[in-house]
Amino acid sequence: MLYIEIKLINIFATLFSLLIIILIISKIECNDYKLSVFDIKNNKNTDKLKIIFMSDYHNKDYNLKLENLLYDIKNEKPDYIILGGDFINFSKIQSLKNNLYIQNTYIFIDKLLKICRDENNNNLKGIYFSFGNHELRLKSRLDSDYLKNEFNKFLKYLEDNNIFLLDNNSYQISENIKLYGLSLYEGYYNKLFSREKTYKHIENSVLYENIKELDDSKFNIISFHKPDYAEDLINYGFDLVLSGHYHGGLINFPIIGPIFSPDFKIFPRYSIGHYIYKMKNIIVSSGLGEHFIKMRVNNRPEAVVINIV
Repeated sequence: MLYIEIKLINIFATLFSLLIIILIISKIECNDYKLSVFDIKNNKNTDKLKIIFMSDYHNKDYNLKLENLLYDIKNEKPDYIILGGDFINFSKIQSLKNNLYIQNTYIFIDKLLKICRDENNNNLKGIYFSFGNHELRLKSRLDSDYLKNEFNKFLKYLEDNNIFLLDNNSYQISENIKLYGLSLYEGYYNKLFSREKTYKHIENSVLYENIKELDDSKFNIISFHKPDYAEDLINYGFDLVLSGHYHGGLINFPIIGPIFSPDFKIFPRYSIGHYIYKMKNIIVSSGLGEHFIKMRVNNRPEAVVINIV
């Protein structure tokens, strides 16, 4: 009996020690960053572009590491920067309390604009912003005067700083490359155990209604925050899908890969990195910040460098 009790104590002590180690690693990684670089072959034309894609900032506290990240981004000399949603924090609980967290996001974007638009960085042709579920949740709460004012203030901030909004529209960013943004919310971002109606696919009729027909002669890029629908978007005709949302699966084990998503999915299929589907490309960023479950193991925050070659 004493042997069993000692065995149990040792097991609990080991598990507790592992938990402490994981929490320490997570704390270090959450405050670090990396640049992930992917080369995408463009078979449709000869246009060459460099895009920086960032998502899921979640109103993160600005720190020295983020300052270093911005200088790394500047040194990459991108042609375009795409901010792929969830730069603010506005959860369902915060929605009920009319709490919105956005001030750190303004600080980060201000710094990004200052660094990337100085006189020594003439490559940058445009910055684009597409909505994530947090911005779309805020947009859906325009019944509140406070939230309506904050949302309009955010849109005005983007407009005043010449940041183009990708909201069910498109921009021709080069002679043969077109950039789209898709904004769908109700039913597309429900948690795994939600009792509300959840769409398993984006129907072609919904895509046509929001972004019309694609020009197949162009290299078509779309920013849509949730990667679960990337295959639907490629089946519709897109050549490159840019997503985030899953924060890299939180814990990323070697061989096994990402194990958990913020919406309670185990082993999410598309959660971080570069994927090929039907010879087309899906890129999912692990994001820059954290929300609700503030954990990262073997999964540093990242900005994604995309070379279209």
